[in-house]
Formats: sequence, structure tokens, C-alpha cells
Amino acid sequence: MSRPYKNLESDAKSRHLLGKKTALDTALHFLKFRPRSIFEVEKKLREKKYPQSEINKVINFLKAKGFLNDLEFARSWIRNRNLLKPEGKKLLFLELRKLGIEKEIAEQALQEEDMPDIEKARIIFEKKRRAFQNLTKEEFKEKMIGYLFRRGFSWETIREIMKI
Repeated sequence: MSRPYKNLESDAKSRHLLGKKTALDTALHFLKFRPRSIFEVEKKLREKKYPQSEINKVINFLKAKGFLNDLEFARSWIRNRNLLKPEGKKLLFLELRKLGIEKEIAEQALQEEDMPDIEKARIIFEKKRRAFQNLTKEEFKEKMIGYLFRRGFSWETIREIMKI
């Protein structure tokens, strides 16, 4: 992934060497590790006690330059979750809301990027089946249902996977 803020980051390093760390410096440093939602960046800047007027300027600047975009962030979050830790739509939606993504944006991103719950549940089922192979049939069923439910899958999806 290219880093479109590379020049901004070097400017920030120059200012930091002069002992002047600005809200923009803080935001760029925060964005360096992974994509962030607007809410996350605002929260970080508030924690650092920057004035709201400066926070607003930085957020608007970063949005204008394409560094902050909640829809792109949500899409990326969903793709990443589906690859590394598949979860049901309900849980993904709640995670996005907790990260400050508006309801409509979260719903749009889920509609565009999320794979069907049944596919994700099958992937998890296959992985967990090996881990639960030494259990009795009843213990396996109980543990698998609980695990899938905690991962945000609906009862209908769990029933389909488990063939109950």
C-alpha cells in the first residue's frame, strides 16, 4: 500500500525536530499504523488536548486529502475481518458502530464488501471442528453453537451449518 502522506509525514518530522508537534503531526502519526475512522482520529486529538477548532481543521484537511474516509475505512475493516477473523454481519456492524462509523455507512459497506454469513460460518466450522475433534457429539454441538453465536451469527445460520 502506498503512503500518500509521505511528504506530509516528512514535514511533520521536521516540525517535530523543532519541538513543535501539531495536531496534524499527531493525526499523521496515528494514521501511520493502520487506517482509522474519523471518530478515532478526533478522539485521539481530543485525548491530546488539542482545541476543537484545530481538530476540525485537521479532520477537514485529512478528509480533503483523502486520508480519512469512513466508507473506505469500513470497507477495509470488513475485508480484513473476513480474512483474519470472520464474524457475522451483526457483530461486524456493531464493531463499525463502535469505531464511530455512521449507521448508513456501515450498512452500505457491509452490503458491498461482506461475504454471506453462511460462508463465513462454514470456514469457522471447519477450523473449529479440528480443535473440537476429541469431544463427544453433544459436547461438540454445544461448544460449536456457542462459539458461532458469540461470533455474531444468527440462529438460522448456525442451524444450517450444524444441520440441526
